[in-house]
Amino acid sequence: MQLVKYTLKFKIMSKAYIIENYSVINKEEYIPPVKTINGALEKYNGKFLVVTPKSETLSGSPLEVVIVIEFDSIDNAKAFYQSEDYMEYKTLYENTTQGWVSLSPEYIKK
Repeated sequence: MQLVKYTLKFKIMSKAYIIENYSVINKEEYIPPVKTINGALEKYNGKFLVVTPKSETLSGSPLEVVIVIEFDSIDNAKAFYQSEDYMEYKTLYENTTQGWVSLSPEYIKK
């Protein structure tokens, strides 16, 4: 009897994070993201990990608001960011804040 050896390779699906850091420049029209995008996050398997204007600065000069949103994959994070569901918030964000948004994969030790 001959045994056949198979090697299976699995692509590890790492989590992904959308990170925002910004200052609110138009407080009259600004609406915090937790009030506007929770429903959309659920569609893309995302959840807020950090949403605070009160983080403690340990070093450097971060902006006023820090947001970290976790997704179960980079594809879901990108799909969320490019979705119609996110567009309304994105427009509001661009008109009421000044800062940056970044997409980062989860670190996986090899």
